[in-house]
Parts: sequence; C-alpha cells; structure tokens
Amino acid sequence: MSGLEQYHDHVSLRARREIESWRSHPELGALVDSLDAISDLDQFLNTWAEALIARHLLARGCEVRFEVRTPAGRSCDFEVRLDGQQFYLHVKRLWSDRSTHRHLTVSSRLRYLERILRPYVVRVRWHEGASDDDMRFLVAQAAEFIQHAKVGDELVVRDASSRELGGCRIVAPWEGEHVTLAIGLPSGFTDGAPRVHKLLRKAYQQFMPRAANVILIGSSHPHDVEDIETALLGSHIERWDAEPARGRVAWGRAADGFWHANHFTASAAAGWFLVDDGDDGLETRLWLRPEAAIDRPLRDALSKLLDGA
Repeated sequence: MSGLEQYHDHVSLRARREIESWRSHPELGALVDSLDAISDLDQFLNTWAEALIARHLLARGCEVRFEVRTPAGRSCDFEVRLDGQQFYLHVKRLWSDRSTHRHLTVSSRLRYLERILRPYVVRVRWHEGASDDDMRFLVAQAAEFIQHAKVGDELVVRDASSRELGGCRIVAPWEGEHVTLAIGLPSGFTDGAPRVHKLLRKAYQQFMPRAANVILIGSSHPHDVEDIETALLGSHIERWDAEPARGRVAWGRAADGFWHANHFTASAAAGWFLVDDGDDGLETRLWLRPEAAIDRPLRDALSKLLDGA
C-alpha cells in the first residue's frame, strides 16, 4: 500500500487528487513518488508539507524544480522562479502537540484582566472544569501579578490545597495601553522556540551558496507563529541600556534570535504556513531580516507568495 493510500485520512481528498495528478510532471512527479514510498506517518507528513507548498507555488504561477542539489552535495527542496526572480525554498515541519480543534469555554471573568493599564500581551491558561470560584481566584491572583510583572515572567496559581488552577505569562509588549489576552492551552505553556532554532539551523546547512534562500516552517497550529518569530528575532526583553521616553518602557529583543547581529548572515527571509487539510489554500506569514539588503523585485515576489497569501 502506498503512503498516499495508507495515510489518506490525514489529508484532504481534493488536495490529494490534485497532487496525484503530478505523476507525469517533469519535476513534481518525484515528489509524488516520495509520498507513495513512505511507510512512516511522521515522514509522510513532512513530505506532505512540501507537497502543500508546491501546490501553493503552482497556484501562484511559479516555475518550480524539486530537490535541487547544492555544490556541497545537499539539496534544496525547491528552486522557484516568479516574476523574473529566482530563489530557493527549504521546507521544514514543526511538530506540535497543541490541539488544532480543541474547544475551550472561556470564562467572562477573564475580561477583567483586559482593564489593567499595562501594555502587555498576557497568555492565560486554566484547568478544564474549573469552577466559577476557581476562576474568580485565578483572575484575582493574575491581576495582582500583572501589575508588577515584566516580559517573560510567569505565574502558577494554586488553591489552598496546592491544587493547580492555572496561570499566566507576560508574553510580549504591544502598542495598546491595556492588557490584551491570548488564551493558552489548559495543559500549560509550551516554548517551541528551541525546536524552531534546530529546524532553522538544519535548513541553513542546505542553503544554495551565492543565491537567495528562504526557510519555510509549517505547523499545525496558528499559535506556533509566536515561537517562530521569537526564534528568528529573539525573546522580548525590557531594555534599560537606553533612556526610554518619560512614562514608557524601552522594549527590545534578546541575543537569542537566529538573526541576531552577525548570526547566519546568509539568511534574510523566512516564512510560516499552516499545515491543514489543504482545501482552502495556505495561511502564511513572511519575515524579512530587518537589516538585510533585499532587492525590491525579490521582496515583492516573496510578499506575493507568503505575506498573508
């Protein structure tokens, strides 16, 4: 049984039929053969992510070559030509244990936290089945914590019997005056940035020299975008080495970013895409290295493909 037959319930029928139609394609036929030959689910999903990107590229008028060898004997997943621009894509899949379809009942008591006058994104989590009294206590503890916490701080809230009720984390600054909430999962907060770093470094080793290279990371949950951005740009920090404007805090990024200073200088662009059933096109995000000199035509081509396409 081929991989596409064995794992048909993990992909959409429409996307599968379209991808199977590439069997005679001079470049992408090899991608279909790879999907057919796989007998491991994780490997199949990695290759399926590449197939979704190929489908995305073709739908936007790109010319593609698959598995292009580099002088070092490695391979780029795709060589892409669009609007006169040529670049190489390196596709990686970030495995995540976050549920994509979990339904949470959000207590109205959490809205109290959004009245707090601090310019933070705050992620809140709580245990499923928490009572109204539990949520009242959780919100009271979180409100007191937020008043004095800084970016990166985390609180775990327990009741009088030491039973964990939930918690909150100060994720990042933002331009608003009040707290804005991001809902975490009941099982806790997961920092995926270290795993993203590993994927970024692996892709970097496959770069085509003296060419434009783009790293694409696919994942099954939209919240993974935060981890990818943190891995690229660095963790949010409060900066005290500069004089902030009166009444405001100076924000910055830590030195743990993939693009920090002179780290991995050949990397100037990276993207994310949501690995889902593939029926409605890909949800995407594009990052361009702030200090990188990227020609306007290439910048436009990448934006056409990945900037929220």
